[in-house]
Amino acid sequence: MGNSNEKEKKADDGTTPVADYKGQGFSLVDGDKSKPIVEKNEAEIKKRAIAYMKDKYKTDVKVNNVVPARDAAVVKVEAEEPIQFHTSVIVGFDMMKKELDPPSNVYSQEGEVEGAILSGLYVKAYTAEFERLDAFVEKEAKKYKLQGLNQKTIDKTQSSGYEQSYYFVPIAGEFKAVYNAYLQNPNISSIELRELFEKETEKMYVAIHYFNIDAGLPKQEVADEIGKDLKNEEGLPKATYSTSIYKNFIVNRVGQPDGDNIETGDIQK
Repeated sequence: MGNSNEKEKKADDGTTPVADYKGQGFSLVDGDKSKPIVEKNEAEIKKRAIAYMKDKYKTDVKVNNVVPARDAAVVKVEAEEPIQFHTSVIVGFDMMKKELDPPSNVYSQEGEVEGAILSGLYVKAYTAEFERLDAFVEKEAKKYKLQGLNQKTIDKTQSSGYEQSYYFVPIAGEFKAVYNAYLQNPNISSIELRELFEKETEKMYVAIHYFNIDAGLPKQEVADEIGKDLKNEEGLPKATYSTSIYKNFIVNRVGQPDGDNIETGDIQK
């Protein structure tokens, strides 16, 4: 009964258990003001976001969500081929006229799409190593009774590049040679990508995120043990790793964890 009551209380507070959250209630500042424009022009907004990604970044995407925001719509898009990643495109509005801005006013946050592309390229370059990482994070989740985000949550709320249930790959550098090679040839091979990445002195970053299945947070020892397992695991992608474990609730309006977390700190692989 206690667990049931807690879930009911959390629902009243605008949070949802991780397993049940699929992007419901996700919102952005002043989205209520631009919502009518989104509803009237959603097809055109999607069309502009897709064209922006194709024209500027040579990448085909699909739209997963159109979120009303201040003076704009934030379009959550996903690339699946030839690389996989999630990112966002912003389509501007004329709030005085209550209509879309000219087609030229489509943009993205500085470095966000570029970082997402590099994230997907790194995974393509090291496919076998990321398959090993997939197996590792799944094993750890079962071992310590933890869970991850479901795919609909990632699709509708996230724009952090390559992301799976238990981790994502943010960018901590420019990797200009890799990025330019992709723009010149979006079908660049994994072998060519690997050669380019291995010439770089910068390191990639992998953020592992778990959510507790039980109420509250596990003891710090759980994060410490995952850190030890991570250090001992062979064959993972070369990167700086961190692991965070959160409570079993998502704040609906922001699609982010509810409350505190425990961490391993950075681990070099």
